Amino acid sequence: MTTALVYSEKYLEHNPGEGHPERPERLKVIVNALKRAKLWGAPKIKVVEPRPTNRETLELIHDLGYIELVERLSKSETPLDGDTPVRKNTYELALLAAGGTIDAGRVVLSGDALNAFAIVRPPGHHATQKRGGGFCYFNNIAVMIERLKREFKLKRIFVLDFDAHHGNGTQDIFYDDPSVLYMSLHQDPLTLYPGTGFIEEMGSGEGEGYTVNVPLPPGSGDAEYMGAMKEIFVPLTEQFKPELFAVSAGFDAYVDDPLTQLRLSTPAYGWLTRFVVEQAERLCKGRVVFVLEGGYVVDALSEGVVNVVKTLTSEKPLTSVEPRCPSVIGELKRVLANYWEL
Repeated sequence: MTTALVYSEKYLEHNPGEGHPERPERLKVIVNALKRAKLWGAPKIKVVEPRPTNRETLELIHDLGYIELVERLSKSETPLDGDTPVRKNTYELALLAAGGTIDAGRVVLSGDALNAFAIVRPPGHHATQKRGGGFCYFNNIAVMIERLKREFKLKRIFVLDFDAHHGNGTQDIFYDDPSVLYMSLHQDPLTLYPGTGFIEEMGSGEGEGYTVNVPLPPGSGDAEYMGAMKEIFVPLTEQFKPELFAVSAGFDAYVDDPLTQLRLSTPAYGWLTRFVVEQAERLCKGRVVFVLEGGYVVDALSEGVVNVVKTLTSEKPLTSVEPRCPSVIGELKRVLANYWEL
């Protein structure tokens, strides 16, 4: 079986402006690195040209008024906020990013590929039902999930978000939904945008217990991530038994990223992926969809993506990392004891 890479050169047309961290160069270096690694065009790789989604599909997640706002702001080039500028093509390209993410899910669930990586921009995990921000306009991964629920009758989707910034939009959208278990590894929200993702945020109503936040203190690196994956991710997935894994793949937990204070190495993205792949092989026939989010040191971003794609194509990453469990993991286990056996 193959790994699908969803990509369009049109994504390079999204230009937030000179000096903005979420710049077109991010995707250029990713594609070039995949070519140097002889992954782009390899027999195990299928490159998929994405199609834009439509307003009806966006409305599965976003309020119509917000969708119309993004379209209107694109015409006037009025920013959503100080970090999230809007150009004349922003609405069009945001539709293409969400559509590309849906295409990644479809190719996996239809059996045309074992797994997929949507190499899209603009990113999406900060976009809530009614509001964008943090470089995000529409929530790509959430739109994909709601579309695929209907097309493939999915009942249980596990979302892992390892971007250094908490995916407040994804959490907000699925906060009361027990069909989506959202787990986020991110920097302590007291120290980083968007200031959400505390342990106590566990979901509400029928979704109580289906939001799991692992806020890691600044300075956390490979050992702490390994501890979280072994102690939280593995037992959660085995109890939830998802039909699909969806990963918000941010690469800004890297040690030298200018926007964060975490210390993840680039090889870590390979073994983080291996955790997901192994659980997917065990629980849902290997069905995994990665979706690009952040990551702003372009060389580290491209190396991290290469490590992810290598692992998706069955290459086993080497690691000698000994897991370390910061106090937050013990606290999280106590808080979640009423919902899961951890």
